[in-house]
Order: sequence, then structure tokens, then C-alpha cells
Amino acid sequence: MNLETRVGAFILVAIGVFLYLSINIRSFRLDKDQYYSYRAYFEDTGGLTSKAPVKIAGVEVGWVDRIDLLSDGKAEVILRISKNIKLAKNAYAMIHQDGLIGTKNLEIDPGDSSTGFLLPGSMLSMPGRTPASWGELLDQVRDIASTVQDITSSFKNTFATQRGEGQMQGALDAVAKATDRIADFSLVMQRTMKNNEENINVIASDLRSSVASLKDSIPQVTDAVQKGADKFGDAADGAKQTFNGATEVVEKINSGKGVVGKLINEDETYGDLKKTIRGFRDYVGKQTGLMLNIDMHGESFLRHNNSKGYFELRLRPNSDFFYLIQFVGDEQGSLSYEDIFYTRRDEKGNILRASELNVPLERKIEFADHVEKVVRKKFDVLFGMQFGKRFDRLAFRIGMFESTFGLGADYYVPLPTDKMHWVTTIEAFDFRGKNRLPLHDMRPHVKWLNRVFFFKNMYTNFGIDDVFSKRRANPFFGGGLRFGDDDLKYLLGTLPIGKAGGA
Repeated sequence: MNLETRVGAFILVAIGVFLYLSINIRSFRLDKDQYYSYRAYFEDTGGLTSKAPVKIAGVEVGWVDRIDLLSDGKAEVILRISKNIKLAKNAYAMIHQDGLIGTKNLEIDPGDSSTGFLLPGSMLSMPGRTPASWGELLDQVRDIASTVQDITSSFKNTFATQRGEGQMQGALDAVAKATDRIADFSLVMQRTMKNNEENINVIASDLRSSVASLKDSIPQVTDAVQKGADKFGDAADGAKQTFNGATEVVEKINSGKGVVGKLINEDETYGDLKKTIRGFRDYVGKQTGLMLNIDMHGESFLRHNNSKGYFELRLRPNSDFFYLIQFVGDEQGSLSYEDIFYTRRDEKGNILRASELNVPLERKIEFADHVEKVVRKKFDVLFGMQFGKRFDRLAFRIGMFESTFGLGADYYVPLPTDKMHWVTTIEAFDFRGKNRLPLHDMRPHVKWLNRVFFFKNMYTNFGIDDVFSKRRANPFFGGGLRFGDDDLKYLLGTLPIGKAGGA
């Protein structure tokens, strides 16, 4: 084997080892299309690095793509999470460390699904949580040690000096004196009891006489107790009558009489009540999970001096299905058709045909048997109602488009940045050319629309309307506003509804 062959083989082996190590340590990924991108903000990343694993309940579901420092001093963490994982709107991220000296990773709490789900590329609404660093813990331990040292020094300064020793000796002397005084008090009590033994015996004799007098008075007390017992018996009779009434009520309930009895004993009534409560709960749950978007945009055409305005209401029961209600204001308006039939007769009542009339050629239309009349209604309001199904980045729609049946498709174009979004749309409707002049142009109305979002609620749009028309193909541009659930809640919260009601 010559030198060139060996060098080439060595280079191929080195490249293979490099690719193997790169894939195993995940320095670059070949499966990014299987992951969604999300954002999270932290006051302090605590040593978290890019390519760090992202876990849910300890199971790895993605990785940290990159970490950027923002102008306000916070850190923005871009993370990639598998498409199979859905994050709720109240999901949040935490930085964890494996052991004392282990690597840092990002732990995700997916949140409660009843709050709805985040769209790909969204920001986690809950702030990120950073664990306490070892530096902070060491600072706290140092403060505790310093406090203990100060306390030890105070004891030392108090008891280790000559003055402190004197104070401690004085305290011990005071305790000894108190013990001697207690002993003297005990001796005094003993002498007092010995000297007054006769008086104590007299007191005991008087106490026995008092007990004998009390014994003579017991019959009187017994009579009083008997009278009280008689009154208690009357009260017991009243309570018995009350309990008898309660027993009758319970018997009625057990026999199914009254509203409460029917509710307890009849399974049908209980089942109806249970169904009613369940239906109300399901209705409330559906209303809570319903997502709403409002879109308003305009289109200015570069030819034929036309413009359109759109108001769209998008209802999303979940992240996959949606309903679109649309109102369109068109400057050119719409066309309506009228068929007019004429029947002419001679003096004898016979029907005369237009071909039999002796009229000039240029006036034949006035005497035609059938005339089709076309009327344009300018500045008309058209409507649309569509059903949509979303498949990852692609969504299909079917229903009414500008008062005619049609189909549509939306594609969310992937971009290398999360600060801008691009949605391109193809719509086909009015397949017979009903709203187009001239009338012989029977091609379907096809529209290409693009929306580019530079801000959260504002976007610009451009495209070509009626692409395949012979004379009506028209480029346009414009802009619009879009508001989601959170924006509408904020706007409704700022309205002075409560103040107006109080006034």
C-alpha cells in the first residue's frame, strides 16, 4: 500500500470517527424536523449550556438549542421539544442539576391541559425557575459561621474575664442562699403544725358537725330534685312528639312522597338530575377550552382601482380543528342575474316570435323572447363560513368563500428566526366565474395570499388575486391586525364596564 492510499484511508477513518462522535454527543442533529421550538426566560441560567438535555418527569424529550442575553439583562433560552409532546399554556421550565457536581439540565412541567396548548414557537408564559447556586449556599453558610463565632466571642468576653468570673460566683452564691431559706421555711412549718395540733383537732370536730347538719337537709334537697325531674319529664314528652313528627317526615321520604322523596327513591329522577349536571359541566368545559382569534386586514389592488376589507372570526375547539366566519367588503361588489321572458301575441291571440317581427337588426334585443339581465351591486358585503383541519404546518379549509363555495390551504413557512412568521395561502372559489366581468370568462377564481408577521399582533400581506383570469389578474398589498385569547382578555379587562355599572 503506497503512502497516498494510507493517508486517504486515515483521513476517511478520522472523518468517520468525527461523525460518529458528533452524532453520539449530539453536537449537531439530523432530526430537527421532529422537534418544535419553544422559548423560556430566566433571571439567571445558573451554568446551563447549549445542547443540555430537556426532560419531562426525568425522561429526555429534547435539548437546549441556544442561550441569548437580552437587553434587559435576562437570558432567553431556545429549546427544542419532540412534536409528540404538547405543552399547556401554564407550562414552565426549571433548571436542575444531577447530584452535587453533575451536569445541568432543563426540567419542563407540561402544565394543565385544561388551560389549552401552546403553538410551536411560542414562549412559555410562566417564568423560568433557577435553583440556588453553590455560591449562594456557601455565602449563607459563611454568614451562619460568622454569627456563631460572634456568639462564642460574646460568651468568652463575658465569662472568661475576671469580672465575668465574679458575676458567675455571685450567681452561685445567690442560689445557695435561696436553698438555705427554703430549708428554714420547712422547719418553721413543722414547728407551727406541732404547736397548733389542738386547734387543728377542733377544726376537724366542727367539720364533722357540719356534715351531720347537711345530712338532715338532704330530704329537702331530694324533694327539689324530684320537682325538677317532673319538669324534665314534661320536656321529654314534648321532645318525643317532635321526634314523632320527624319520623313521619322520614317515612314520607322513604315511601317516595314529595320532591325530596322522589329524588331519593326514583332512579329516573336521579338519572335526569345527574344528566343535567353532567351536561352543564361538559358545556362549561367546552366553553373554557374554546380558543378565539379575531383578524382584520385590507387589500389594495394595483389594477382596476379596487380594494377589499376582511373581518374574520376563528373559533378553535382544539389545536387541530377550527371554524372560520368571514365578512368581506368589496368595492367592486357582486353580480346578480335576472331572466326576463316576453310573450307577444297578435290581434287574434297567436304567439309572435322575435324572428317573425319585422324590426331592424339593431333592435332585435328589445323584442327578444328571453333576455338575461346582469346587475352589479357595488360596495357589497360578502360572507364566508369555513371548516378547517390542521396537519402540523399545513391546514385545509372548505366552505363558503366570498359568498361562493370554495377550498383553501394554509402553510406555515419555517423560518430560521422566531421573531418573524410567514403564512402562505391558496384559495379557489367561484368555479363558474359568477362574480366576474366579462361573463364569458368562466375560469375559477384562484387567489394567492401571503401574511408576514413582524410583530405579535400586526402583519403585512401581499399576493395576486384571480390568478388565472384572462383580464382580472391583479396583484395587491395591504396590512392587518390579529388578536388572540390573551389579547382579548386584556382588552376586555381594561374596559370600564364595572365603573359604568356602578355609576
